[in-house]
Amino acid sequence: NIMRVLFVCSGRQGGANPIIKNQGESLRRVGVELEYYVVYGGSTKGYLKNIKPLRKQIKEGHYDVVHAHYAFSAYLVNIATIGLCVPIVVSLMGSDIWTHSWYPLLVRMVANKWNAIIVKSVEMKYRVGISRANVLPNGVNMDVFNEQSKLDCQERLKWSNVKRHVLFPANPAVARKNWPLAENAVTLLNQSSKYAIDLHPMVGVKNEDTPILYNAADVVVLPSFYEGSANAVKEAMACNAPIVTTDMGDCRERIEGVKGCCVANTFEVEEFADLLGKALMYGDKSNGRDRLLLDGLADWQIAERLINIYKESMRSVKRNV
Repeated sequence: NIMRVLFVCSGRQGGANPIIKNQGESLRRVGVELEYYVVYGGSTKGYLKNIKPLRKQIKEGHYDVVHAHYAFSAYLVNIATIGLCVPIVVSLMGSDIWTHSWYPLLVRMVANKWNAIIVKSVEMKYRVGISRANVLPNGVNMDVFNEQSKLDCQERLKWSNVKRHVLFPANPAVARKNWPLAENAVTLLNQSSKYAIDLHPMVGVKNEDTPILYNAADVVVLPSFYEGSANAVKEAMACNAPIVTTDMGDCRERIEGVKGCCVANTFEVEEFADLLGKALMYGDKSNGRDRLLLDGLADWQIAERLINIYKESMRSVKRNV
């Protein structure tokens, strides 16, 4: 019996965001029939406008599971499925419980309507305070993200082959990604005259081109204040790139013991610069890819676990009142 799943998420002009799309495609590759319902607009008014059309799609689509991504999409699904009998699975993604102190409380108030809850890290599970939540990070497409020649990738990007290159895999304008820590650490190392480092933010890069940047970088840095389970870290690991991060989300668990990778204990510039210097001195590829497979974080491994969560939720479904 082919499983039919509806993904509900917010999005911009291009549809669902790449992280959610990647998960959807990994399910399709293992035989799940998947459709998307994308909420445009993002405001409360925008969500409310979607109640009727979403309800119509759920009733006509005969889905086995409705899977909402981010808490606000889940609240919309709650309202749209009143009186219907369909399993609701919710993925909390990180910002939907970290941004405001009252967000976890809101989640706990409505979570009894959800057949299954997915969080991206143990840290998120503690934060949201729901013991039945499944810890399931997003998987990585190991065919897309893989090791390539550093020099070839640098050449394609027209990066200098005499400088060292540090990649910041996010938009510096996103405050929680903490660009100033990366920038100040690189400035500190450049001032020491031992290094000539270029720091590259990842802005306006197509999803399919990101592996080139991970492979071109000598080190990938993610000094965020908080994350769920940082996809950039796992993508960099799949490319065997050395990584330096702050201790947030599941970063420590992911990269502890991986060659050329370090986790900072503080948000101090000196410590981050010191670890970045060590990672640059390592000067080789990491073994992050092997570690991902060992931890079951290839997208097909995560897809199998997700399908088991769907099956479990189908067994426990009851009418939404």
